[in-house]
Amino acid sequence: MIGMDSSFGRSGMHDFRMQRISAVFMLIYLAFMSYQICNFTTFDFQSWSALFAPLWVQIFTLLAVVSISVHAWAGLWIVSTDYLKPPALRNGFQLIVLLLCLGFIVYTAMIFWG
Repeated sequence: MIGMDSSFGRSGMHDFRMQRISAVFMLIYLAFMSYQICNFTTFDFQSWSALFAPLWVQIFTLLAVVSISVHAWAGLWIVSTDYLKPPALRNGFQLIVLLLCLGFIVYTAMIFWG
């Protein structure tokens, strides 16, 4: 199965770096969104539409979703290898997590460009 016998990256150190990089990117996105939301004059559909209208915000949001997915995959892979000992259960769980992460990315892209 895809990535079931090894981690997301080439090594544990690679996964550690990917989680830290994705966490920093998510923090930057959170700061950006917090600033934008605090500066809304009205909190309505038009404000949200205007916020996500520029292409760079859409790409920034998609990259944030990719970061969330990478972060979740690496973390849940570690948890599953530590606590789910039966290979069938572990592999099934990892496959579900992988499919959910990919679905999350695809669904976000479809919202913006579908």
